[in-house]
Amino acid sequence: MRKKVLIIAFMLFFITENASASTLYEVKKGDSLTKIAKLHKVTVADLRTWNKLTKDNIYIKQKLVVQKPATVKSVTKVVPAKAAPVVTKPVQTVAAPVATPAPAPIISGEGHAYYPLIIDFAKRLEGIPYLYAGNTMAGFDCSGFIYFLHNQAGVKMERKSSESYYLDSVVVTNPVPGDLVFFQNTYKEGISHMGIFLGDNQFIHAGSKGVEITMLDNVYWNEHFVSFNRFVQK
Repeated sequence: MRKKVLIIAFMLFFITENASASTLYEVKKGDSLTKIAKLHKVTVADLRTWNKLTKDNIYIKQKLVVQKPATVKSVTKVVPAKAAPVVTKPVQTVAAPVATPAPAPIISGEGHAYYPLIIDFAKRLEGIPYLYAGNTMAGFDCSGFIYFLHNQAGVKMERKSSESYYLDSVVVTNPVPGDLVFFQNTYKEGISHMGIFLGDNQFIHAGSKGVEITMLDNVYWNEHFVSFNRFVQK
């Protein structure tokens, strides 16, 4: 069994190393969607769809997806975890506690098969600017970044807030690279920020400075850390 896991991991690594290098293109002076489409032997319509563009305007150093994102055949739809019964409590003047996901079903300790794709693609998006409610290559907010990455990897999921994604996932005590990481009380009370765990005490997220890699022991993020989570799948 362990040998099979290692073989699958190697195959995923080989695929992402060879395919993703040509997935993104950085716009240069004099470029246009038509020129870029011709260069990569795709259509302008493909570029609009893959990058969720509503206009043909592009700018220098903008990163565009120029190859149909690879998908993992075994990936299925993410479904919300079953909600725990709601217990009514007297109103108190203290800050509201963070919502806790329902007890988790048994999940694999290896993480999901699509994790290598998400990590590889996420790193290639470093520098994309922050954009409130953004979920395209034009800019991301934290949950929009998660939504974009998973859909590019073939995981069909709805666009939700970080708090909703928290409730759609389960807490894991032994995180692996590719798992989610959540934070609370950043710009509002409760779950308010999220990113992707990279291992080595790092995570990648769409922060106020755009998509960046940050250390989890950073004073600010360490104070607001909540948990590592994993989406539940059928």
